Amino acid sequence: MPSDFPLRSKITVALAAALSLWGVGEYFRYEAEYQNQSHDPYAIAAQENRLAGVRTVIPENATLGYLTDATPNTMTAWAIFSGAQYSLAPRILVENTSQDWVLGNFTRPVDFAAIGRSYGLRVERDLSNGVILFRKEKAK
Repeated sequence: MPSDFPLRSKITVALAAALSLWGVGEYFRYEAEYQNQSHDPYAIAAQENRLAGVRTVIPENATLGYLTDATPNTMTAWAIFSGAQYSLAPRILVENTSQDWVLGNFTRPVDFAAIGRSYGLRVERDLSNGVILFRKEKAK
């Protein structure tokens, strides 16, 4: 049984539908712009490739120490630590150098061996791109 709605109701529904479609278009335009401007500023996705060598050397049940040149208690330090922890899971990272294996996660080229020596560590492997595996020096 068809019912005939008043013209005013039809115009209101058409206007609501048009505004809804316009809103969807604006949302997708805004989201596309946002993604172009704010795509992974801390390069978390790039950690998978940077740390691939660590995953092949260190067993999954290992706990590694962690050493970085990033300024402590900053967003950058937190982001690269969290990205490394995520990429290396189920391995555990602890933010100290007391473990037998220590991951060096550096943001710029420095004398990695000298930094390691200052913590009683030796460079076991330089995996490039600022990723260094240190080993705890054995007492002689």
